[in-house]
Amino acid sequence: MRVGDVEREAARARLVEAYAAGRIDAPELESRAEAVWGASRAADLAAVVDDLGEEPAPSGRAAAGFVRDLLVFLVCGAIAIMAWHLTGRGFFWPVWVLVYTGLPLLRWPGSAGARLS
Repeated sequence: MRVGDVEREAARARLVEAYAAGRIDAPELESRAEAVWGASRAADLAAVVDDLGEEPAPSGRAAAGFVRDLLVFLVCGAIAIMAWHLTGRGFFWPVWVLVYTGLPLLRWPGSAGARLS
């Protein structure tokens, strides 16, 4: 099966993780990175990264990003709805705030948008 840039980037992230953990050194990181970007098939990619161990667990940075996006959605949405309510209602314009701040939530694993793709 052929691989694309997403798979190559995931393999590169595994290489960087292995380098940071001290499992490979800088010259090996460079040579493996070249092999990753030159890989066109899944087997070629697997040959470069399979001996590095398990795939890294999702980092705390990803969880923090989700929490940040969720807080932006909730706080901005609440402020917009309160402003709409206090200014006499009418057309529910906060929907645009909710849509704009809610879109980033769709990219996180486990969200409805991630399941659709």
